[in-house]
Amino acid sequence: MKHHIAAFAMLTVVAIVGCQRSSEAVWDELPRIKQAPSFVVTNYDGQQLSSEQLRGRPWVASFMFATCQGVCPIMNRHVAELQQQFGDYVRFVSFSVDPETDSLSVLASYAREYGARPDVWYITRTTLDSVRMLSRDGFLLSDPKTPDLHSSRFALVDEQGQIRGYFNSLDTADVARLRQLLAAYVERKRVAVQ
Repeated sequence: MKHHIAAFAMLTVVAIVGCQRSSEAVWDELPRIKQAPSFVVTNYDGQQLSSEQLRGRPWVASFMFATCQGVCPIMNRHVAELQQQFGDYVRFVSFSVDPETDSLSVLASYAREYGARPDVWYITRTTLDSVRMLSRDGFLLSDPKTPDLHSSRFALVDEQGQIRGYFNSLDTADVARLRQLLAAYVERKRVAVQ
């Protein structure tokens, strides 16, 4: 009987270590593109959000505007699903590219529509110049041919603030890959707690 218990304990340890390695390996494969930009923006609930507050957990950046009828609803449905699935471990930041129209009350209504949790999914605004700089220079998400249009891509930022990848919200394989990476991170965190 002692041998069975010892064997079970050993298998459990091997399984936990194996899961942790595979989760880390998934993230280790990602490039370190660049440091995410520093910023201070205003969340839809009126609270300030700084890039420093996001350190210590991965987060997903996106650019949108509340009156967008094209890609934004698709992007934000994905974010709503990801928030539901990973919100205890991951944060999401949506930057409005139309701060003149997207007042805090407009963004608050938008947040309610998508079920955003204020401590998990930040739907933010800043000045137009600042958001252009964030998109173009900070996250490298502007298209030089259409600089005023926002990207359909998500930027994945790691715990240290490094941009690790871009994922097209219109490509189901890209969204699935993002989901896989977030799941691997959550798995690693859960194993570390055990």
